[in-house]
Order: sequence, then C-alpha cells, then structure tokens
Amino acid sequence: MKKIFVMIAIVFMAVSIQAQNWGVGVKFGGWDYGLNIKQYRGATSLEGVFDFHRNGFRATGLYEWNNELGNGFVLYYGLGGSLGMWDENKEHNADNGFGLSINGVIGIEYHFSNGLPLTLALDWTPAFELIPDSYLYSKGLAFSVKYVW
Repeated sequence: MKKIFVMIAIVFMAVSIQAQNWGVGVKFGGWDYGLNIKQYRGATSLEGVFDFHRNGFRATGLYEWNNELGNGFVLYYGLGGSLGMWDENKEHNADNGFGLSINGVIGIEYHFSNGLPLTLALDWTPAFELIPDSYLYSKGLAFSVKYVW
C-alpha cells in the first residue's frame, strides 16, 4: 500500500511539473547580458537571471506579480536579491569583489497569441548594493526573449 501511495505521489508531482509554464531565454542590457529562466504561476512568477556583470557574473532571483493588460501584454513587478563576483580590472587585479544586493524589477512582457512559443520583455531591474559598498545600481534596463512551454 505504501509503494502505491509513493508511486501515485510521484506521478502527481511529475504531471504538476509538466503543467507549469516555463520560459527560458536571453537577456540583453546596456550594461549586463545573460540568461534567464521564468516560471509562470498565474498571478505571480519566479524568475532567475544569470548575467555577466563587471567582468564577472551575477545570479539574481526575483518574485514577481503579474497584471494582465490585454492583447498579450503583461505588466510585472517584484523583489528579489542577487549575488555576484567580478574583477573590475583584470590586468591589475584591482577592485575584485563579491557583491550582495536587494533587487526590484518592473517591466512589460508580450506573449504572442498566434501560438508562437515566445515572449518579449522590456524591464528595469535596479539594485541596492549591500556588499561591498552601499549604493543604488540603476542601470538595469534590459530586453529579453524567452522560449515558453
């Protein structure tokens, strides 16, 4: 009986994972660029961004709220955090660092209604750096393209 219950639970989890809406794509910004993955959960989303930043990398996690605007457009906004490591001047090994920040995001995303499995998004992701120095990083304007399923 216990084995049947475990098998039913595994099948239920596999079906629920398959039923989730996911998007994977690339993000291009004036200062940062990288990869992102997003899980669409109806009124909310979870987004992970791995971008190349200041001769290093940064990983960001965001919790987002979604508001349908109609005609395939969605306004989203949220909060999260990021961790990063960089080398500002590779030749002289100056300003190497580890960064920790609190992030916000606001953006608009377009979902194609003709069955094309792509989304286009434009967002701004400001960050308040906590480590190594406290300052507002406001250059986070980016465009992304995601394949969704």
